[in-house]
Amino acid sequence: MFLRIILGRSNHTFSALAYHIGVNPTPRVALVVTTIGRPETLDRLLASVLEQSPPVSEMIVVDQSGETGTAEVVERWRDRLPIRRVTTPRGLSAGRNAGVAALGDYDLVGFPDDDTWYAPGTLTRVCEAVGGHGVVSGMLLDADGQPAQLAFGTEPAVLDSTTVWSQAIEATCFYTSAFMKAVGRFDEGLGAGCPTPWQSGEGTDLLLRGLRDGWSVAYDPRVTVYEDNPSVPAAGTREARRRARHVARGTGRVYRRHYGARARLRTLARPLGGALLSVARARWAEAAWHLQRLIGRLEGITGILLPVRRHVYSRM
Repeated sequence: MFLRIILGRSNHTFSALAYHIGVNPTPRVALVVTTIGRPETLDRLLASVLEQSPPVSEMIVVDQSGETGTAEVVERWRDRLPIRRVTTPRGLSAGRNAGVAALGDYDLVGFPDDDTWYAPGTLTRVCEAVGGHGVVSGMLLDADGQPAQLAFGTEPAVLDSTTVWSQAIEATCFYTSAFMKAVGRFDEGLGAGCPTPWQSGEGTDLLLRGLRDGWSVAYDPRVTVYEDNPSVPAAGTREARRRARHVARGTGRVYRRHYGARARLRTLARPLGGALLSVARARWAEAAWHLQRLIGRLEGITGILLPVRRHVYSRM
């Protein structure tokens, strides 16, 4: 059954932006951040937003915490930033969609995470890079200035259905209003906190839908976003393996939706190869991590969840 399932437009962004820039040379950049309640890191993000030029035209904080800390942070910043708070049930994609719906007019919108912050000049570089593209992605760095989560590149590029996986992530992407209106919302059945097992992939799914419809997605490493999430589990731990499997399920689901048999097999071969290489080097915890990624991707591609064997998580 698994094997059977596994094998089984023009870009109007430039004209839309040009119309606005003909009236006002500064694009209106809006931000939507969804938070489950990390007031300290949200405060850091807002401090970095305050230093940006051009200044943001509007910022929506989507509060899914059910606590008072986020509201208190927003209230402290209300006289310095054009910021509003809305509340929704949990789900990252649902929160972003609700945030966009609450915005007024904008030309570009970004979706920082509550544990990220912007380098000085980030929004200036976004406005310079957008050109005729529907989306601009930048580089995500950790607190030490090293690439985080993805490989990223050192040179600007126009992304395709392959490179979009290594050079675009939600927190570094800025979408034109024309793109968002034409391509649509984040899929609320994908992403962290969604009501399905597919706990990632919502941003890549949105970009792939745009690429399929003829939109251009650019990558510019000058667009710099930092991330420091102290809650990320340490490598080699049971929680790291659990998280790897959950994220991989979303990846597999996106592959099932957008790619054919050959690409699906390649995305399964990569963690399989990593697991075998780790076994050959007697790196057992690393092998278990790769194995959970393989299983998660297989679950996403097939739509069939396999039983969780607790000893796989707890032995190492």
